[in-house]
Amino acid sequence: MHEELKKAIYEAVKAQQKDCGCDFSIPGVELEHPKDMRYGDISTNVAMKIGKLQRKDPMAIAENLVKQLDPGLVRMTQRRIEKVEAVKPGFINFYFSSDYYQKKVQEIISAGKKFADSNIGEGKKTQVEFLSANPTGPAHLGNARGGFYGDVLANTFQKFGFKVEREYYVNDGGGQVIKLAKSILAEAEIIPGDERVYSGVYIKKWVDENRAFIEENKDDQQKIGYKAAWDVMNDYIKPSIEKMHIKFDEFFSEKTLLESGAVEKTIDELKKKKLTYKKDQALWLKTTEFGDDQDRVLVKSDGMYAYIAPDIAYHYNKFGERKFDHVVDVFGTDHHGYVKRLLTATAALGYPGQLDIRLLQLVRLIQKGKELRMSKRAGTAVTFDELLDLIGTKDASDVARFFFLSRDLDTHMDFDLDLAKDTSEKNPVYYVKYASARINGILRNATIDYSKPNLGLIKKPAEIDLIKKLIELPEIVEQVASDKKYPVHKFAYYITEVAEKFHKFYHDYRVVSDDAELTKARLALVAATKNVLEITGEDILGINIPERM
Repeated sequence: MHEELKKAIYEAVKAQQKDCGCDFSIPGVELEHPKDMRYGDISTNVAMKIGKLQRKDPMAIAENLVKQLDPGLVRMTQRRIEKVEAVKPGFINFYFSSDYYQKKVQEIISAGKKFADSNIGEGKKTQVEFLSANPTGPAHLGNARGGFYGDVLANTFQKFGFKVEREYYVNDGGGQVIKLAKSILAEAEIIPGDERVYSGVYIKKWVDENRAFIEENKDDQQKIGYKAAWDVMNDYIKPSIEKMHIKFDEFFSEKTLLESGAVEKTIDELKKKKLTYKKDQALWLKTTEFGDDQDRVLVKSDGMYAYIAPDIAYHYNKFGERKFDHVVDVFGTDHHGYVKRLLTATAALGYPGQLDIRLLQLVRLIQKGKELRMSKRAGTAVTFDELLDLIGTKDASDVARFFFLSRDLDTHMDFDLDLAKDTSEKNPVYYVKYASARINGILRNATIDYSKPNLGLIKKPAEIDLIKKLIELPEIVEQVASDKKYPVHKFAYYITEVAEKFHKFYHDYRVVSDDAELTKARLALVAATKNVLEITGEDILGINIPERM
């Protein structure tokens, strides 16, 4: 419906442009749902955009557009639109017919888990790389936020029609591994304590369990660091990932990439494209030709690779060898200065516009109005496992996931531990779960066959309001998958609104009444709500939507 409407409005604007002999670029047609139902089901501000371009009254433009599109629109939508009107200061509002909404209930039920599926992605091979922290300590709150975000983005892409792979890049070949080794050697009192970078119970434990190995290899920091890094991955990070209910398709080793000669191969490729040059005994990449504010060093004057070189090789591996059409990297905010150079380097390799990078902002854990800063086990930020212990409920991972996903990735986040521990409906996670339990209870106790309902009986305001919310899911999937900011927090808002609309419907009307036909129709609406809650909650957000509480 939305695409049909956009097309109809666009054609009406072109017709108006022709009638007035005006020459102006046609602005993008945007549709939104008015918060107040009095202003229609969908609204557009395109007339105000045109008014600004032409310096003319947007209300007059809106009224003329309504005249241009009204007859054809009714035919096109097969009377699904009941009314179109222009309102001050220049909005065009569309009102859908009750029949349109009633039919949507059966469509949702019939579609089952495929409701909101799309083929717009056309099976494009897409990778989401996320949670790729240095394997130098347990996963902390920031890792968890990026992990949940990347997982839900991958779910969204799958719903949108992409072929998706999830990847964790293990930084086991760089400088952080050496820092880990130094921390271990300092703990073992083989080198001075001031060379320690990392500390915590996990370091002490590793040293106690590997003293013979440390002593034998004390002069080979790379070997110690590599073994310790993978032990941290297997003993701490991967178990936390499992608790997050995330399944990666690939754990990609940086060390393996370096040993394969991929960096040299990538640099040779850039040289062939004449995109490198020598200066001050260093090798530079011409990233300014692709929009960077300065060229970047690939190989330093001492012959060592610059920090960016292995990452360029890694992305060449993604696009050039594994043939991904689209990649989204989810990084911590400390990588903000790195974004532009990686985007321009990828463009230099011949893949402009195929890489997107999202940065996650910092998280503070708040309890009783104060910030909890220190981890007892890691010695740094609070770990994800500690967070689950602090929440202390059987749904702790769901609660953490939902809370992290409830805020835009661009914003700093205060994680309210007191609310997270609350298992009442004050907690938004349980608000949704209780709605699901109520829905399943209604359907479980139903004694009437509602497979062939008379949906024409669904007319009450709270019923129509609930249906309006249910049918927004395909639109939200498209918005999240298409917007380069990938605002997955919209799903957390959406599922809460579905639960809210359902609770209102439930409290306003009796689902099971003396009127058998009305009962069938309302049970069908309950079943449609169940389907949308489960798709949004389990298939997209990745939380458990229970049948009972």
